[in-house]
Amino acid sequence: MDSALKMRILDYNFGYYGIDIAKIMENAGREVAREIERKFPARKKIAVFCGTGNNGGDGFVAARYLSQKNAVTVFLPGSVKEIRTEESKLNWKRLQKTKKIRKKFLQNKTQLTKLKKSLSDFDLIVDAMLGIGIKGKLKEPYASVVKILNQLPAKVKRVSIDVPTPNFKANFIISLHNKKVSGKNVKVVDIGIPTEMNFYTGPGHVKFLQHRKKRTHKGENGIVLVVGGSKQFHGALVYAALAVSRLVDLVLVSTSKENIPVIKKYSPEFIVSDLNSAKKRIKRADSVLIGPGLGESTSAKSIVNALLKLSSPKKLDKKIILDASALRLLDKKLLHRNCVLTPHKNEFETLFRTNANTKNVKAMAKKHKCIVVLKGPVDLISDGKETYKNFSGNEGMTTGGTGDILSGLTAGFAAKNELLHSALAGTFLVGLAGDLLKAEKGLMYNASDLVKKLPEAKRLCENY
Repeated sequence: MDSALKMRILDYNFGYYGIDIAKIMENAGREVAREIERKFPARKKIAVFCGTGNNGGDGFVAARYLSQKNAVTVFLPGSVKEIRTEESKLNWKRLQKTKKIRKKFLQNKTQLTKLKKSLSDFDLIVDAMLGIGIKGKLKEPYASVVKILNQLPAKVKRVSIDVPTPNFKANFIISLHNKKVSGKNVKVVDIGIPTEMNFYTGPGHVKFLQHRKKRTHKGENGIVLVVGGSKQFHGALVYAALAVSRLVDLVLVSTSKENIPVIKKYSPEFIVSDLNSAKKRIKRADSVLIGPGLGESTSAKSIVNALLKLSSPKKLDKKIILDASALRLLDKKLLHRNCVLTPHKNEFETLFRTNANTKNVKAMAKKHKCIVVLKGPVDLISDGKETYKNFSGNEGMTTGGTGDILSGLTAGFAAKNELLHSALAGTFLVGLAGDLLKAEKGLMYNASDLVKKLPEAKRLCENY
């Protein structure tokens, strides 16, 4: 994930963890004002251009602090009614009480024409219009405003808060909490976000995944191959495949011959064939899940490692999630950057012959160039560079099948998203579904209840 996406996710996760967004916005605006006054001498004529989102809210706060020593005018490209967040609305109201700050709106051509004529007197421009995550062609009036600002003489300095609005030519960028753009003229300021929150999963990891597009055809929103199930174990495969089916267009299932009739009867949504078909079907799949209920036969071991070889970056370059039986059958030498492993404590220690702890999860992920999801009271997810913690879930999730649902969600998300993001989202979502069930039923729920609760948990993440 790039730094801009990480910050969008972090912003969204604040509410889940009880972080006061209004306080963070106040800290951000105050620190921006301090940095501007440190970089540029005080008592200047400053124009602050604020958008209608939280980046604009940061600008409202900065304008308030800057007005103590400078002549400040706030320009709003749009109307007050378009201000989107409660925190930004609050700081707009506070701005109204600061009488010495001038406020101007930029909604029509006449106002834009006047803007062009008036800006030559300003010493400093502050860009707080559009924050992280804005891509594509700018809409009006932002496009015209940016064009006008870029035409100002070099003596008028241009500062952006967090990231520059697209196409805006900033001389200096003040990044909030962490650095989001490269360059020498970037200063990162502390806005009171605990560092460890960078590495907590939350609803933002689910919300900012790529979701189904409106105009697509069958198969374009993901095809997942699930390899597992046996004569003795078919439930694990079913739970995993059901979780996958909530997220993608097509679920291909490769299972033992004796298990085929059972799986076909269980759900018409699965396209079922025997285990030997997996080596051909992997070519069609966007991601592959191997292991739920597979058993530990010689033929199963052969298939696991054959698929590992085929999925490598040098061959088919397929994303692959390994769970349950596959963790006991795989050859570690075949692991690669496209792999996600989802062991619990005992599976981790058996596979890697070391204690299951934060240090070793990161070390094993780094050594084998894969992603490790260590399931436990607090889940640990690492790609060998960064290690995340997941706090969702509860003791009711030790019931059989919940781990299969987790691996299914990860495979489903991975069909159209990068692997680490998919693992973080899957781990959080299954835990959140469990928490919703505990609130309703106490601990008297099972894996079937958990599958049914996934849509509600996902909606909650998207509308948190």
